[in-house]
Amino acid sequence: MTGGAPPWQAHSAPDYDAIMGARCAELLTQIFSNAALRQRILADPRDLHNNLFLRFAPPTHPEYAGTYRGTPGTALESRRMSAASEVKPGTEFEFVLPTEVPSRMQTLLSQTSGLLAESSDDVTGKLIALSYTFCWLGKIHPFLDGNGHVQRAVFAAMATEFGFPLSKRFAIHPRPYDRLLATALEMFTRSPVGDENAELALVAEYLGFFLDGPFEAPRKHLLAPSPYN
Repeated sequence: MTGGAPPWQAHSAPDYDAIMGARCAELLTQIFSNAALRQRILADPRDLHNNLFLRFAPPTHPEYAGTYRGTPGTALESRRMSAASEVKPGTEFEFVLPTEVPSRMQTLLSQTSGLLAESSDDVTGKLIALSYTFCWLGKIHPFLDGNGHVQRAVFAAMATEFGFPLSKRFAIHPRPYDRLLATALEMFTRSPVGDENAELALVAEYLGFFLDGPFEAPRKHLLAPSPYN
């Protein structure tokens, strides 16, 4: 905690699940139908976060909604974040330091725009691009709470831009995945600087289950030869 600023767990608010479930179901429908909304989400997710979480933010700190960690002059300027480890139970691992968040987000959003602009029929390459953005959003953890919702909304927007229909297994709220994907994401986050992308194929294997279209059929393990050939 920095300067007496309160902690924040949005899910502890009254009626959180009912409100967020309805709002995110509506959001997903809008993502499918509204190209302009998809572009806004992919260009800058802060407005999306503000729209989803402002009603749950502490009254004294409305900036918690829609503001990146590390933003100068706010209560989030020095807010570090960590999570309980699935890989090493009883320990925690840390996300990107707050001083790095704004610049890393700017870089990631620019890279995501470039990935979407590439013209290719390589569906596996597009899945890896989806996984890249998904993983880095998780590693950066730009917001004090609600990062997973933004992460999944960005995934839905990016997949739709690529022309991939989402599986009925997918939802923005509640979180549609379990410890297996959480472990893969942690391995990406904990990787040494420069080695993170070696974990993308493992994450992509799980994310593929949230996509229909070309991913409905059986497929070989991504980016690795099958041991059964």
